[in-house]
Amino acid sequence: MKNLSLVLAAASVIVATPALASGGGGGGGYSGGGFSAPQPRNPRLVAYNKGKRAFKKRITCKKCAYSSGVNNGKMAREVAAKVKAGEFKLKPKQRQAVLFYISERYSIAT
Repeated sequence: MKNLSLVLAAASVIVATPALASGGGGGGGYSGGGFSAPQPRNPRLVAYNKGKRAFKKRITCKKCAYSSGVNNGKMAREVAAKVKAGEFKLKPKQRQAVLFYISERYSIAT
């Protein structure tokens, strides 16, 4: 009888081990977290963020002409005119994005 209980115990360990090793702890194989489908990006938000980055890096940085920042619409119009004139070191796409950022941020037509 003792041998029979040892055999049954060994068999249950052998059967249970592959189930635990495969991560099948009763969850049906679904792990929860993981990767989701990529969300579509809003092109206006992408352009705004690119413009904001370039604006901060090329126009309002510590060593830049407007290091104290752009505080009002009048100053924003002045900066937009200088951006259009090519006074800042910006690539064409950056220039476009900065103008979009200024128009959205300060509610002005550029």
